[in-house]
Amino acid sequence: MRLAYITASHSHPSHFTVLVRAIPWSQEESYGVKVAKFFTDYYSSSYLSHQMIYHSGAVQKLMTDAEKIYNMLKSNSMDQHYGSRLLRCGFCGGTSTSFKILSPEPENGRTTSCLDSPDLREKECGVALVFFRTRYAALVASEGLQQPNPMSWVTDLAPEPSDIYWSNLYVPYRIFWIRKIAILVAFILFVTFFLIPVVFTQSLVHLDKVEKIFPFMKDITERRFMKQLITGYLPSVILMIFLSIVPPIMMVFSTLEGSISRSGRKRSTCIKVLYFVIWNVFFANILTEAAIDHYQDSIMKLGDPKTIPNQLAKAVPSTATFFVTYVLTSGWASLSCELIQPFPLLYNSFYRFILRNKDDSSYGSYTFPYHTEVPRVLLFGLLGFTCSVLAPLILPFLLVYFFLAYLVYRNQILDVYVTKYQSGGLYWPIIHNTTIFSLVLTQIIALGVFGIKRSPIASSFTIPLIICTLLFHEYCRQRFHPVFKKTPAKTIIDMDREDEHSGRMEEIYQKLPSAYFQINSESRSLGKSLELNCPEIQANSRETGNISRLEDLETPGKMSARLP
Repeated sequence: MRLAYITASHSHPSHFTVLVRAIPWSQEESYGVKVAKFFTDYYSSSYLSHQMIYHSGAVQKLMTDAEKIYNMLKSNSMDQHYGSRLLRCGFCGGTSTSFKILSPEPENGRTTSCLDSPDLREKECGVALVFFRTRYAALVASEGLQQPNPMSWVTDLAPEPSDIYWSNLYVPYRIFWIRKIAILVAFILFVTFFLIPVVFTQSLVHLDKVEKIFPFMKDITERRFMKQLITGYLPSVILMIFLSIVPPIMMVFSTLEGSISRSGRKRSTCIKVLYFVIWNVFFANILTEAAIDHYQDSIMKLGDPKTIPNQLAKAVPSTATFFVTYVLTSGWASLSCELIQPFPLLYNSFYRFILRNKDDSSYGSYTFPYHTEVPRVLLFGLLGFTCSVLAPLILPFLLVYFFLAYLVYRNQILDVYVTKYQSGGLYWPIIHNTTIFSLVLTQIIALGVFGIKRSPIASSFTIPLIICTLLFHEYCRQRFHPVFKKTPAKTIIDMDREDEHSGRMEEIYQKLPSAYFQINSESRSLGKSLELNCPEIQANSRETGNISRLEDLETPGKMSARLP
């Protein structure tokens, strides 16, 4: 399926584009000149053109000037029309007709050139998008080291135009390794700090055992209703409230790490959230349960590797009630919230009824939150595998959840969320690795159960099962995982030959310079109209491709609803 996705995307400009970072700075030459000279010298037969990346402030100023020019060009071909303003305050009730019709006369002589910016060269970043004549040439340039110093002229295959994350391109490449170390330390500290609410929630579940340690809590649990509420429903609700802050924090961590694509940033967030919930929701609760049950035992005894299977076999049934409640509150309740969409509903209601804005395109669009939903589904799969041996009562609740989740997510992906970019199935390795981990953990728990039951024959049959599962995982890692890391040369060479024989190459070359748009702007039509009305932009994009662009943000009506 991964190879089918690659071969089906014939006209993707990302196949011909390489993102070059850490371009060395020189006083004699600008970044654009250095890029042109470097790739002309070393890739003369395959180099097509390049496009520099500018600091956002410089490009924003350029597009502001271009918008004024576009308004002046438009005023010559359209009748002047005054109308009421759509965006008005519902509390004030007033309307506005304060349209300013620009004069067709040039203002301060700034219309002499469509890209009149004398200091634009000084605003260039050490980053460029380099276009090649074939997919294979772009692949070779992205895979190899360009200089003996690996910290300069760093090349990667560019993401899709709508997937590229422009904000991280302005950051110097040399500081990303420092950021990654700092993010790793911050992640470990955050996971450690989160043990406090986990221990608190487990203490509420086992209130009778905590009373032995803290006798003053007996007065709180005298009422039966209060005890059932505190030990049954309240712990999972408290844990859900604390877990709601995890995805935004992990998204900030992934952004600071320096991901060059939006899908890569969300995928990195998904991995962090998955590690977080598996440790803090599953293992931390089990360890807390074991610590509460054996509070008189030493910590060394609980941490002895020889006793891990037995400790898991004893602790998993004790936490089964908490996990069932967690599935009900976090799983079933999340599906209802997913259908209702409370936050977008409030946001759209504010714009429609308070600001009286009837333009549906201004409400914004939402992409599917893979970084929150994929970890939740995988965590429930882990709970189902591990609890199936000793606490199978959780399985009917998980079965109902997965059945409803299929219907809800299918509806949301096809009819609600907007697909702005494709990630090409790169979530499959995450799901595969987590499933194998869940299977191996389940088999280890079964080994501990058979050890407690003093059944050596069953234990001896469980060990080969663990070995076979790990061998299957290694086979999948060797057979399928490389396709998600690298693109096969044979596949893209066949695609290049097919395009050359069919004559599509020239059409692709013409679309490459206009594919990547740098500014996050809603006025994509402005950029297209400027190219139609300004021959200098057309000539510049055809000859060098060294111009700044608007970001390619599709409107909801034009987006396909496919799974990334």
